[in-house]
Order: sequence, then structure tokens, then C-alpha cells
Amino acid sequence: MTYIVDTHIFIWFLDKNKRLKPEHYRILANSDNTFVFSAIVLAEIKYLISQKRIDVDFEKVLDYLSESQNCIIYPVDEDVVENMPEGLNIHDSLIVATGLVYKNILGEEVKIITEDEGVKKSGILPDI
Repeated sequence: MTYIVDTHIFIWFLDKNKRLKPEHYRILANSDNTFVFSAIVLAEIKYLISQKRIDVDFEKVLDYLSESQNCIIYPVDEDVVENMPEGLNIHDSLIVATGLVYKNILGEEVKIITEDEGVKKSGILPDI
């Protein structure tokens, strides 16, 4: 299964934060799954670090992603921008649009791992 990973879910996973649901942890820890991260997730993490809103080592984030065989960083390209849904903030819209590229253009079954109520309520992608 291919999962689109939201920013906070990924941060919570790396930090072993208790806010991460056990089901989300099991999915993220399963090396048989493929995880897709919109490039905006990395930008958002770097921004949150610079604002001292999270205490995560950005190099640790990059190392984790580069060492993982099942993690893909997908760029914000023309296809993503064209698939941006309305009604979500720009970050969430780009993350969801990345999922739509995988679903509609690449023909993959995808689910999004998020705790964002706006993304969940939109119903654009099935969520976990």
C-alpha cells in the first residue's frame, strides 16, 4: 500500500510522540508499505524547527528518509499544482495533491495518514 504522510504524523513518528496513534505507528513501522512525502513536508518541518515550535534535528529527518528504502520525497511539480484541491490551506493542499498525483496519474491505491481535521473532512483521499 502507498501512504501519503502528513507533516505532524511524521514528526510524531520520529519523536515517538504519544499523540501518534498505535495504528499509525504500525503502518509507518511496516517496511512493506511505501511512504510518499510531499517536498512541502520537509519545508514545513524546517520552518517549524526555525520557529522553535518543534524540537527535531533536521539532519535526522533527512538521514531517516535517505536511509529508508520505502520512503519517497515527491517534488512540488506541475502535476501537483494542477491537482491542488480548493478549501484546504496551501500545505495540506500540496500534500493531498501529491496523493492525487499518485492516485490519478500514477494509478496507485493511496491513503493519507493524517490527524488534520480539514483533510479528513474533505474526503478527497481515504484516510487512516
